[in-house]
Amino acid sequence: MRFVTDGDTLLLHFTSTRPDGEVFEDTRMGEPVRATLGKNQINPLFEEALIGKKQGETVTVVLSPEKAYGKFRRRLVITVKRKKVKLDHEPVPGDLVRVKVMGKSCMVTVVDVTEKTITIDANHPLAGETITYTITVAGILPRAD
Repeated sequence: MRFVTDGDTLLLHFTSTRPDGEVFEDTRMGEPVRATLGKNQINPLFEEALIGKKQGETVTVVLSPEKAYGKFRRRLVITVKRKKVKLDHEPVPGDLVRVKVMGKSCMVTVVDVTEKTITIDANHPLAGETITYTITVAGILPRAD
């Protein structure tokens, strides 16, 4: 049986959970994710954990906020005048909307809406959270070299 080495192309199933145990991503019901180690296709900490594993083995990787989606930054929560945000619908808290920030288009979360203002959060929705990934090596593909 082969062991995973750098440069291998793998088929991976993974489950991603928040600290409270809520699963927010799970590939087990669909096709596995294909990734080649050493090509910056997955988190380097995942690659490190997978080296030396065999097909069918599972690893658990716990990422701090800094290694996952970043720290929550209060300065990325801002209140703007409604007329500055051109939306095609009436926003409600929790909506993901696309806005221009400093000339760049980005997705933000609506936090609060008043008659004159909208408060938006430009942090990633998982910012500030420790995320646990359970990764299973579903397959090690043959090398083409």
